[in-house]
Amino acid sequence: AREAIAFMKAGADQERAASFQRYFKEPVEAYGVEYAALKARRKEVAARVRGTWTLSDALLYCEEMLKDPHLEPRGNAFQTVGDFVEEGGPDLLEHIHRWLASSCGNWGLVDNLVPSVLSPLLRKCPELVGEVVEWTLSPIIWVRRGSAVAFVSLMDDPVMMDAGYEVALRLQKDGADLIQKAVGWMLREAGKADRPRLEAFLLAQGPRTPRTTLRYAIERFPKEDRKRIMEATKA
Repeated sequence: AREAIAFMKAGADQERAASFQRYFKEPVEAYGVEYAALKARRKEVAARVRGTWTLSDALLYCEEMLKDPHLEPRGNAFQTVGDFVEEGGPDLLEHIHRWLASSCGNWGLVDNLVPSVLSPLLRKCPELVGEVVEWTLSPIIWVRRGSAVAFVSLMDDPVMMDAGYEVALRLQKDGADLIQKAVGWMLREAGKADRPRLEAFLLAQGPRTPRTTLRYAIERFPKEDRKRIMEATKA
């Protein structure tokens, strides 16, 4: 972890770091390391530890990296745990919830952690789905966003799709645009697997669904269908 952070500090670029802020409403700290350099470094380290590290080692590494408040160490930490998620079981969910609640702080880190660690864990341990659905009740926006992003890549599974639609219903009245966008993203992916179901859901729930969510959900629909659904679902 010390080596990794030293590498990031050496490659820091203040101008690039400042440019990251335009993507976030919240203040973010970043080193501004070039993405290609980060990717190459992570690949090199992954090759070095392959066959010697276990999930426990990855978790220890992650906790050390999370002591640094910058985007790059935290994103690297979550991706490293993701490399070992196949070794994980239900107890890993507690770590993920804690990281979402206390170590993310912006949508970028949520969208790094959840696809890297949570979604593969749910695929492996579907008995955890109900607990993640309950995260929709969290007072912490990053936990709620995680509950939606978790199912984005899982909508090819009927059980996961059912859970995703339940999340969409539970978050229907959430006023945060980052939640509305996440739900719309999830529904858009549901439509790739079963468009008739998505259209039926939107026509039934549309008047109660935020317009931001609707626009994201139908983004891949033909223009005439997008117009029809937006008109039909006006409150």
